[in-house]
Formats: sequence, C-alpha cells, structure tokens
Amino acid sequence: MEMAPGAGPSWWDVRGEWAEPPNERRNGTSGVQRVVDPQSGATYFVKRQVNHLYRSLRHPSGRPTLLREWRNLQRCAKLGVPTAVPLFFDMRVGAAGWEAVLVTQALEGYASLEQGLREGRWSAPRRQQILLKVAEAIAPLHLAGRKHGHLYPKEIFVRDGASVAVALLDWEVARWVGLPRWAAQSDLARLWRSLAELGVGDDDRRAFFSHYRSLTRLSNLRLRGVAAEPAAA
Repeated sequence: MEMAPGAGPSWWDVRGEWAEPPNERRNGTSGVQRVVDPQSGATYFVKRQVNHLYRSLRHPSGRPTLLREWRNLQRCAKLGVPTAVPLFFDMRVGAAGWEAVLVTQALEGYASLEQGLREGRWSAPRRQQILLKVAEAIAPLHLAGRKHGHLYPKEIFVRDGASVAVALLDWEVARWVGLPRWAAQSDLARLWRSLAELGVGDDDRRAFFSHYRSLTRLSNLRLRGVAAEPAAA
C-alpha cells in the first residue's frame, strides 16, 4: 500500500486536525483532516468515510462516494479541468461497513471564490478576469457531457498572483448526463444565481457567460431560476 509522506503509517492511519469534522449523511459519516508532513512541510487533505454510500445500476448495494470522487478527479485530469491533485484512494469493508480514504494535495495560496467576493478582495478588472478563468475551467467538463452538480462559489478556489488560477472542488456528485447542454444548464443556473447573491453585477456575469459560450458554442440555454438566457456582454 502507498505510504503517507515520510516514514510512518499508511494514509489509513495517519491523523491530523479536522478541517471538516465528521458529519452524518447518507446514513454514514464523512469528514476531512488536514495533515502536514513534518519533514517537508507539505500539506494534504485526507477525506475519511464510513458507510457514506451512493448507489447505481453498477453498484446497487452501494459504494463509498469517495470512489466516485476519485474517478471524477481522474476524469478531470484527462479533460484538463483544474482540481486539487489527487494522490491516493483506497476502500475496504470494515466492522461498520464500507470505509474509504481519499488524499489530495492542498491548494496552497488559494481561497474560495465565495470568500474573496464577500471580502471584496479583487478590483473590478481582476474579478472579471477570475470569472473568465472559471468559464475556462468548466467548459471542457460540460463539453464532455458531464456536470459538476454542486457548482457554488464556495467550491471554486482562486489563486491570485502574477497570474490567476482556479481549481474546482467537491466532486462526489459529479456525473455524466449525456449532452453538453444538459450539463451546462444544470451547473450554470446554480452558479449564476449564487454569484448574483454574492453581489456580482450583471456586467461581470454577462462577460462570464459570453466567454463561456465562445468556448462551448452553446446557445439558447435554459437556466432554472433565470428569466431568460443572459444577454451577451
């Protein structure tokens, strides 16, 4: 089995402080620990689950949702969708049922889009540049007929330095829906409404949408909760 950083226990056994304390969902528990390698100083996020399952035609009796997240992260790497770098995954059946662990590299220097917008971190030109990067991140996902399924600003992380970089998190519910249009309509409606709630103005959102359409060639999208398809910037 792959080992944790440095000499010592496997990822199953290594422990750190809780970044997200265990919570009960899907009749199981799921939580995230932040682990720092004492030798290199590198930071990792270790997701742990017990009996936190999804069911499908392939797995009617259930499998850990982290399995689906691991597979989605691998797909994103092939599609060019930026995410936290996945490092390790394993699952097993324990006394309480399915157990799973997923390790990703920490996104050093990133903050959530939600946090940055709430704090007013960025100038208007920089904010628009960030939103264009978000469009570039999600376009290849939708063109592959896959939706994120939980595309809120709190799941979009931004690194603002000499250049802007974004990464998308929370891939447990992402799935293939068939047509790019269906994937786009689901994700963009959620993102459009949440950006408006965070005070992102019409001009910025229209610029985002215009750039997204130039990348995907999708038009006449029906966004739930939005009166009509946003006009081009």
